[in-house]
Amino acid sequence: MVIDLNTAARPAFDLFSGFSLCATLASLETAGLLAELAATGRLAPDSHGLGAPLLDYLAARGIVEECGDRHRFTPLGDAIRADIGYLVWLSRGYGLPMRSIAEFVTGARGTDDHAGRDGSGVAVGSALVGARDLVPQALDLLDGTRVTRVLDLGCGNARFLLEICRRFGATGTGVDEDSRACAEAEREISAAGAAGTVSVRQLDAGDLAALPGIAATDLVVTFFLLHEILAAGRAALVDHLRGLARRLPAGAHLLIAEVTPATTEPGQLFSPEFTLVHALMGQRLLDAPGWHAVLADAGFTVAREVRPTMPGALLMLARRAG
Repeated sequence: MVIDLNTAARPAFDLFSGFSLCATLASLETAGLLAELAATGRLAPDSHGLGAPLLDYLAARGIVEECGDRHRFTPLGDAIRADIGYLVWLSRGYGLPMRSIAEFVTGARGTDDHAGRDGSGVAVGSALVGARDLVPQALDLLDGTRVTRVLDLGCGNARFLLEICRRFGATGTGVDEDSRACAEAEREISAAGAAGTVSVRQLDAGDLAALPGIAATDLVVTFFLLHEILAAGRAALVDHLRGLARRLPAGAHLLIAEVTPATTEPGQLFSPEFTLVHALMGQRLLDAPGWHAVLADAGFTVAREVRPTMPGALLMLARRAG
């Protein structure tokens, strides 16, 4: 008997292989093994003899190909690696909540239960995504803006903070509540030789009273942070931003990156999944007019905005009024 596995007739197999590839590649990327494979053609270290089966699997799925006694990435593999941050963000960051979705639906888990979210996976995945689809446009958006001291709220691995400080000759402080993200940021700062100008603090970015040096800051960066404060309600978000505005010097800027909510249009990339996982966390998203209204109520005016290449994302540069 011949079984027809034509994926046009049996689309579940696309999801089957997609899930496996997503989890495998995200895990290897997080451990630095994809970079090792790209550089050496091998997976090392291989303490349990899994290198050969893994390479066979990746070859079967068209990610790598044999080249003598080594392997190299195919064009498909290179294209996926260019967007690997999305896989890390989803699989490593939100893999457990997504696998527990029925527990949220039935009430066995509450939307305030974030224990399953891997903050480090979210931070690393976001940084990888941003390097291609956000950072170049964000830096362009800042051109012509006075930047001498930066405060990055929810800084993750601090790569964007480092890039801003390098480009503008500024000093900066990153804040993140996740200890693993802060440890990664410390390593990035040390590797960049920037310990004298950039630092990181493990703090709750929502606690304005604890944040260092706001009164001397002329640029605050909040990438994918404010929707977490919005989870407590629009009034809570406005109060938070209003409190931030009161503490900042006149003319200071706020650089925001958020993803707008998914629509009913077919074929959308990323934003439906982003909207769903944040619904699991009890968080809702705002569209562009919603952000304009919140910022205006809090004492900021939007100076410039742009849609970056990150699907569904919005970049806004707002200025403190007064």
